[in-house]
Amino acid sequence: MKFPWFRQKPIKILSIDGGGIRGYIPALVLEKLSALLNHDSGNSDLFTAFDIIAGTSSGSLTALGIAAPDKKMGDEGYTDKPRYSMTEIVNIYETCRTDIFPERALEHLGMVKQAFHEKYDSSGFEKVLDGLFRERSMKDCLTNVLIASFDILSDKPVIISNDDDFYMKDVARGSSAAPTFFEPALIESISKGKKYCMIDGAMAANNPAMFAYIKARIKYPKADKFIILSLGTGQSMEFYNYEQIKNWGFVEWILPSNGTPVYSIMSRAQEGCVNMQLSNIPGVEFYRINPVLEGESLEIDNISFKNMKKLKTAAEKVIEENLNLLKKLARDLTS
Repeated sequence: MKFPWFRQKPIKILSIDGGGIRGYIPALVLEKLSALLNHDSGNSDLFTAFDIIAGTSSGSLTALGIAAPDKKMGDEGYTDKPRYSMTEIVNIYETCRTDIFPERALEHLGMVKQAFHEKYDSSGFEKVLDGLFRERSMKDCLTNVLIASFDILSDKPVIISNDDDFYMKDVARGSSAAPTFFEPALIESISKGKKYCMIDGAMAANNPAMFAYIKARIKYPKADKFIILSLGTGQSMEFYNYEQIKNWGFVEWILPSNGTPVYSIMSRAQEGCVNMQLSNIPGVEFYRINPVLEGESLEIDNISFKNMKKLKTAAEKVIEENLNLLKKLARDLTS
């Protein structure tokens, strides 16, 4: 018999979807949650609030940004304090977007190039990641972190955690290597024991919440309660109909200007399966925040000032709609 006062505290999990520049939305939601944590407990560090943080693609950048340690002044070691606040991570999306997705004067030429080659030179993105994480490794993470990707060499999903000896910048690069946008990332562990040819984590888990839950069950085998906050990067309410798609061929199904339908449908299907599964597991409190995008672009690389403003408005709207939930979570995360 279990007595109530012997029950373990719930295991708290944060999961962040991929979505390119739309990762700006969950970053803004987390900035608000961080502020609420500071109001309730005087500690706004998200890495102390969650036992496990999972991320895919742009979500990997946010997850690793939360868990990256600060460096000691005049010392080679790292402190137990985070390098970035959530406000600084939000600022990364705002200020580094043109380095990651350089705007083109003739966008239609970029679309032609994308049909035969990756759309962007990855050197700008890699420079951003190097500036953010330097020589920090996954083992330096301040909390348990899981980053989803897919390895072409083994043809299997790859989940890299803080137990693995890879550089943070390499893991983020691999998880964000969206096919047709960036070339695959060939990365090697610091100890030279493992090598992966990684492409975007969305190929395996654009919503990595289930991977995080499985990891939690393994890491905390005696736990009987889990709180999961799963953050999306926006969803469309526009659906395809029979008349629209009945004569589509190969090009229509994969065309980026058409929203890459086969990719977006697979991504939504995976997300929906994870949400349904986690919502029906006993002992799991599952919370999903994912705004509907209306005037905002679903493109992962639309970094125009106009679209960034719309994404911020969408984030502010979903924060307001879920404010009571975020306040509840702030209390639960610090209890």
